[in-house]
Amino acid sequence: MLFRSPAHAANDLTCTISGASEISANGTLEPLAGGKNYYETVAGAEFIVQRDSGQMMGRFVNNSGSKVSVLDPGSAQTSYKVLSLRKGGRVQSQFFEVRLQDKGDLKPFVLVAAEVLHGTCKM
Repeated sequence: MLFRSPAHAANDLTCTISGASEISANGTLEPLAGGKNYYETVAGAEFIVQRDSGQMMGRFVNNSGSKVSVLDPGSAQTSYKVLSLRKGGRVQSQFFEVRLQDKGDLKPFVLVAAEVLHGTCKM
């Protein structure tokens, strides 16, 4: 477990997953249903994103061991974007985007990997 100083913690995002989907054989997004895999309990799960480094930590979302690049630090006009790549026997990737420019305390996110996770983040 990483411990952050209060100065850094204030800049972190706390994200809550609303749901998970997968791409069907015909190219549409379909919600992952109970019994398919461990994502059946994903709704309501939280994870933390360290904005300065792009590191993500949580039960369902974690990019430790990956090469993490913050593509856009985000602002009141743009989304925060992170790309994570992990090489091994095969390349695995994650693309994470939070719409910081949206009004309100909760900012919508999408995380695209083998599945698509979506929800909201707060600072």
